Amino acid sequence: MGTFSLGRTVTLRKRAAGATLSMLVLAGLVGGASTAAQATAASGGAGCPGRIGADTTATVAGWSAKVPWHSVGRGWILGDLAKSAGGKGTLYLVSPGGQRYRLGPAPANASLEDWSGNGTNALLLSQGLDSTTATIIVLNLHTGRTSSFKLFASSPFPGMGFTRPGGTAILFNAGTTSDGSPLPLQRLSLTGAPELCYLTQFPQAGQADGGYLESADGTELVLSTQNGLEVVNNAGQPFRAILTRAPSGSCQLLNWWSKESVVVDCSGQLLIYPLNGGPAEQLTSSRDVAAFLGAWHIPSGTYAEAAACGSTWVEKLNSNGTATLLSIPGATNAGTVQPLGTNGNQLPLLVGGGCDGHYPYSFVDWYKPSTNVAKTVLGGPAGGGYVTGAVLFRVSGQPSTSSF
Repeated sequence: MGTFSLGRTVTLRKRAAGATLSMLVLAGLVGGASTAAQATAASGGAGCPGRIGADTTATVAGWSAKVPWHSVGRGWILGDLAKSAGGKGTLYLVSPGGQRYRLGPAPANASLEDWSGNGTNALLLSQGLDSTTATIIVLNLHTGRTSSFKLFASSPFPGMGFTRPGGTAILFNAGTTSDGSPLPLQRLSLTGAPELCYLTQFPQAGQADGGYLESADGTELVLSTQNGLEVVNNAGQPFRAILTRAPSGSCQLLNWWSKESVVVDCSGQLLIYPLNGGPAEQLTSSRDVAAFLGAWHIPSGTYAEAAACGSTWVEKLNSNGTATLLSIPGATNAGTVQPLGTNGNQLPLLVGGGCDGHYPYSFVDWYKPSTNVAKTVLGGPAGGGYVTGAVLFRVSGQPSTSSF
């Protein structure tokens, strides 16, 4: 059976940010002896590491209230735009039609990670590559008020996101202990107070490896494990094990395919697994070079993001299991082309550089595969500058990076 690989989706996506990140990931450097010792100490040898110190609050100066909040919803994008590579970022909201609304300065040295389902808050992460302390920032998009707290994280790329559907809490995966055992997935309040530690061992599925997806209504989570997948309820109680019986090699939980199934990459093959334990559906034939980071279905077809050597691109999946590389206008020479999800018959794309050491992302496009038309709505030629991160708004009942 295939084994599941901790955080490969996050790692592959992050390594495209530059040559330095790429070398760290390829070398497997997620922390040394001091990291391991801190993990054991912070968690007491087991359980969730917990918050470091108290939370702090502040209000961002120069915050704008000129946003039609009653209209914000499906198809809107939240993006962090800098005027130059390495420059200070500014947060913008972009409507489906391309209208941009400036919010205010983004927290310094922080990456945009998620947008709450109620549209109110942004989630940001600040952590150095050699640091085991992660600063989590919750930013109220209406007022510019921030709440921040610190957590132990053995990986510079911890898994994190708002809970579904409204974003009333945060899910966080801190990484591993000194012996390589994964620390539990934990649920925290918006100020970092511990709410729940999820199980890490299951009778059939084996040890959890840190990967997770939460259902759109927040009632279930899918955890990736040594032997496959485990479905648990919101309180962490196991529902059922899904043993993948995948080809030999590593497997990675990617994203939702429907409300009742998820997409998994096993050794370069894309498979859809129903949560009821039924047989898997294979989307692709065997691959020997690229890995997949996600797959989405819209009326014009099924599309996937593939990755190799720190670069990512988008392919259309054919009915016979093969794939066709898309030649997207303005993105032909891009090092990274990342779908943010779907909206109708369109894919929002974050397009930029790759492992050549250039700045990682530059602009956001709305791309319609059926007509091969791409419209830039933030960064690049649309106002200039570099988009360092972007999140597509998730309507009620729609999981993050879903296919429906």
